[in-house]
Amino acid sequence: MSPLWRDHLLISLAPDELSWVRLSGVLKPEARDKCVVTIENPHGARSWDNAVSALREETVKWRDDRLLVSIVLSNHFVRYALIPHSQGINGYKEELALAKFHFSKVHGETVRDWDIRLSPAYSGGARLACAIDTALIETLRQLFPQNRRQRLASVQPLLMSAFNSGASGIPEAGAWLLIVEHDRTCVALLSGKTWYAVQNVKGQFLGSEAWVSLVERERWRVNLDSVPDTILVLSPGTPSLPHQSHGAWKMSEMQLRWPVGMQPARDSIYAKAISAA
Repeated sequence: MSPLWRDHLLISLAPDELSWVRLSGVLKPEARDKCVVTIENPHGARSWDNAVSALREETVKWRDDRLLVSIVLSNHFVRYALIPHSQGINGYKEELALAKFHFSKVHGETVRDWDIRLSPAYSGGARLACAIDTALIETLRQLFPQNRRQRLASVQPLLMSAFNSGASGIPEAGAWLLIVEHDRTCVALLSGKTWYAVQNVKGQFLGSEAWVSLVERERWRVNLDSVPDTILVLSPGTPSLPHQSHGAWKMSEMQLRWPVGMQPARDSIYAKAISAA
């Protein structure tokens, strides 16, 4: 391998936990190292302060290494919204302004301090927008400046990272995506290629019955005659989820791209970090 080649460092950042996996290789990436750091005091002045402090301490381990870094942000740190298609909008700047308007209706003036991003739109459907504190993005860039041996390649919201990694396992008709974290569950509906719902819910939803109840609650908010009956679950730290049926619902584990040397049943605690691969 070329001495100029960089290993890929995948990092998951959450209020109570930091996990990372280091991959080597191109065609068949292999897990070279991994670690989980528990954040004892997750409540800083800002929701992400102590998580970033823990990451800063971890960077000492990689000080002399050439690394390409991808960071996945917990849904605790992200706001989501669906932005309906508008015929009068032209260009990304106008689309971004529309997204800011929709966020501001719920969150007010704080939107000025957020970095907002939009998913692609298909067939005039709604776009999925995410908003992250600009200060968090800038702090992460300072931890991995471009002129250092570690280069920050991407910062991704967990919902989008999981979707991108598991896209090949989503049925053509679409699915409900359910991402379960400690005290936070995100549920989103993809029908065909169009986003129809997203809710980022605070609270504990433990086990398949609670997950189905959450999806059923969201189903009645959706203005569709019929919705996909598949629920794909990403629940880091939960033992491998078998295919199972709950009434009309079919539930299974979201299929991520796992590297050589790691297995979902054994390493599920690293699922959020792995989704950035």
